[in-house]
Amino acid sequence: MITFEKSKRYLFYYVGVLLVTITLFISWVVMIVKNPGSTSGDIVLLSLLFLILFGGEIVFLIVYLVRPKIVLTIDEEGVFLHLTKKKTKAVAFSNFGSVGNMRRNLVIATKDSELYVIRFLKDNKKAEETLKAMFNAFITNHPERYFANIEDEDKQKRDQN
Repeated sequence: MITFEKSKRYLFYYVGVLLVTITLFISWVVMIVKNPGSTSGDIVLLSLLFLILFGGEIVFLIVYLVRPKIVLTIDEEGVFLHLTKKKTKAVAFSNFGSVGNMRRNLVIATKDSELYVIRFLKDNKKAEETLKAMFNAFITNHPERYFANIEDEDKQKRDQN
């Protein structure tokens, strides 16, 4: 089994953005105190803006912290996506449609029209290369298992016509 861990750089990004937002909030409060010309409408709108910003940043931090240290595990039969410490999603290679990389996220598309985006990977390019190599090895070693679903769908389409 090959495992891939989550990266700590996202934690630094989220904490850094949270600190910048807190700094902006403090400077905004100081500006309101020193300039009495602000109306109550300005204060309410900016308060809502900062509430939305803080809420979004806290959601990102919680999502990052809930994810376990190992995010992705690959073996000969498929992929295991570790969503939380107790919840793992298994995707078999026989159900794979495509594998790719999009904005530092590993993307897996299945034959069932499901799309899985694996975030927070430490080395997403290595994970993509490894996943493609294992997927190609599976197709080479077990073509009957991978192409069985495609043949069944072709038979059903011919029978309907």
